Amino acid sequence: MPGTFSDSWKLTKTSFRLIREDRALLVFPLVAGIATIAVIVLLIAAEYWFVAPVIVGGGSLTTPYEVLALVLFLVAYLASTMISVYCTAALIGAATLKLSGQQPTAADGWRVARARLGRLIGWALITATVGLVIQAISRRVGGIAGAVIGAAGAFSWGVITYFAIPVLLYENQGAWASLKRSAHLFVSTFGRTLFSNLALGLLIGLGVFAAFLLGVAGLVVLAGGSIALGLTLLGIAIAVGVIVALIGSAAEGILRAALFRYATTGKIDPDLMPAAYAAALPSAPAPPLG
Repeated sequence: MPGTFSDSWKLTKTSFRLIREDRALLVFPLVAGIATIAVIVLLIAAEYWFVAPVIVGGGSLTTPYEVLALVLFLVAYLASTMISVYCTAALIGAATLKLSGQQPTAADGWRVARARLGRLIGWALITATVGLVIQAISRRVGGIAGAVIGAAGAFSWGVITYFAIPVLLYENQGAWASLKRSAHLFVSTFGRTLFSNLALGLLIGLGVFAAFLLGVAGLVVLAGGSIALGLTLLGIAIAVGVIVALIGSAAEGILRAALFRYATTGKIDPDLMPAAYAAALPSAPAPPLG
């Protein structure tokens, strides 16, 4: 158990250290966030142009409009899931190169993900479908029981698919085989995966709490009549929240790559090159896949 705690803390620190050494790793969650927001905005705009006029005009949502609204929602849902999967794969690809002692650029991470695009699309479809099924069951049951079923289903799916994306990237297996392999890897690294994720969640939670306190302070100051100071504090709170979200998302992806590396090689510490040598090297290409 002491070794498990020690290894978990090393893995967690490695995630943050890699971000500190290479800010380019923040590009992937940033792109994912912007793209997801764009999809949501397009969905709202489409609903506004095609569905809202019917309601505003005093009409009712007949079957064609209901089908259209459902199709728009499903397209947006699938698109946002694909964005998340693809950007996570690119982040894991870049992090794996970094952990292996190379000096990747963001382009190298995108290249790793692009090499497995077909499998990632298939996995995104599976993930989106399972997510919709869990939500449908939760709503059908309703109440507290439905909420519990939804939370338990989402948590269980997240656990068994924790290593699915790195398996898809670096092992020659399809989506369903990757699901089984992911569950096996999670069980084999249960202690280190659990404690490192708890440590990561605690650290990110502290950052979110700090942003929350700044926001509350800003609202209090605004209520007291100090508009300039209140708006400044609110702006800082939003900025801190965004930064914490970016770092947290990047750190989670890096941690997943590090845990997969540990599960398949037994290595905890990254094989990072000395800075003097790394500076003289060109950007590393993506590793051969499959």
